[in-house]
Amino acid sequence: MEKRNYILVTEYCQQTNIEDKFLKDLEEYGLIKIRRKSSDIYIDEEEISEIERMFRLHKELKINLEGIDALNHMIRKMQHLEYELNQMRARLGIYE
Repeated sequence: MEKRNYILVTEYCQQTNIEDKFLKDLEEYGLIKIRRKSSDIYIDEEEISEIERMFRLHKELKINLEGIDALNHMIRKMQHLEYELNQMRARLGIYE
């Protein structure tokens, strides 16, 4: 079983200057998952790069949560298509 590392949201927000409300908004919109344990709130360490990417989109480019969700959907779709393309190239390589 894989062990996951979680980071306390208050500490993360203090170090990155990202408001905890932004993280709560991301969770409410279904873009990240937040784990609650008693009165503490945690985020998965693996989601940090995604959170920071979404924060830059929101802060620097003024993209709202709906736009971020649409971009995430397009990125996932492109990654899936890229995977399929690589699979097809591997299959075609057999015939060369």
